[in-house]
Amino acid sequence: MLDLVILGIVQGLTEFLPVSSTAHLLFAEHYLGIQRPGLVLEGVLHLGTAAAAVALFWPDVVRLIRGTLRLIRGGARGESNVDPYLRLALVIAAATAVTAALGLAFADPLERMFASLRATASQLLVTGTLLLWHRQRGARAATEATVTEGLALGLAQAVAIVPGISRSGTTIVMGLALGLRRTEAARLSFLIAIPAITGAGLFSLKDAGLAGRAGFGPAALLVGFATAAIVGAAAILWLMDLVRRGRLIVFSVYCWVVGLLVLLTTR
Repeated sequence: MLDLVILGIVQGLTEFLPVSSTAHLLFAEHYLGIQRPGLVLEGVLHLGTAAAAVALFWPDVVRLIRGTLRLIRGGARGESNVDPYLRLALVIAAATAVTAALGLAFADPLERMFASLRATASQLLVTGTLLLWHRQRGARAATEATVTEGLALGLAQAVAIVPGISRSGTTIVMGLALGLRRTEAARLSFLIAIPAITGAGLFSLKDAGLAGRAGFGPAALLVGFATAAIVGAAAILWLMDLVRRGRLIVFSVYCWVVGLLVLLTTR
């Protein structure tokens, strides 16, 4: 149970903080002797962090759902220029499509290629370098993003398949490069994370074949889900505050320190 709580904390913190959750799960396995979660627990932890994002951005989620439903019903022709949340729904759909396509095509070879401690630590240095760009300043809101920019965000999100590359870090930096305000870049990063993380969680559960293969009882899975959700929500609030104050340099330094320590202590 303690291992489940630790895994929930690691997943909740590192899923949203720009420090790579995959890297930290690998490090936890190596240095703390905690085995990486099986597919079922991995799926449950992902769903816990997705629930945290949904809860904190619930007003945005409701407006996005309404815009999507209008689009599906065919009553939104020409309205994308009027309803900013309809346009934002299209941006998120574009990002999700790119991430899903590249994830399905390249996830296995990329994870096999880079899922060693030293390779992961090296990629964490790349994340730290990317975060140095966080001081770029734009003036646009997330609802002003275009579908083409959504494709770019989806590509940035897909790059995080590589262990050590942070999903939130790459998407926030991409949002800043596209001219979004700091807080808006972070907000859009979390909104496009919801379908990506939920999809990853459901995909893990599907692959595991839930019938009798979880290896954990319902209580244990609930503990993992709740821990990931609570810690994930705290991580989002903390990151939003740091982004607002232009303090992502904290995570840049952290990635460099941890990456170098792992490289120095492993062969």
